Amino acid sequence: MAGSGDRLGFGHIAFAVDDVRAALQRVIDAGGSALGDVAEAHVEGAGDLTLVYARDPEDNIIELQKWGRRPG
Repeated sequence: MAGSGDRLGFGHIAFAVDDVRAALQRVIDAGGSALGDVAEAHVEGAGDLTLVYARDPEDNIIELQKWGRRPG
């Protein structure tokens, strides 16, 4: 049941990256695929979050994320 988000074991693994869009492109170039679009949100008390879910070339679900702080 490769690639199913409801299989036994971990559901996904997250990676902190410097550039979410560039990291997603590297995953795609390596044979993976995007699962949806890059999303951006402000999380009160935590900062700004940019993230996207993807499948790596082995069909594992991965999350690429970058946290940042707003100036000021």
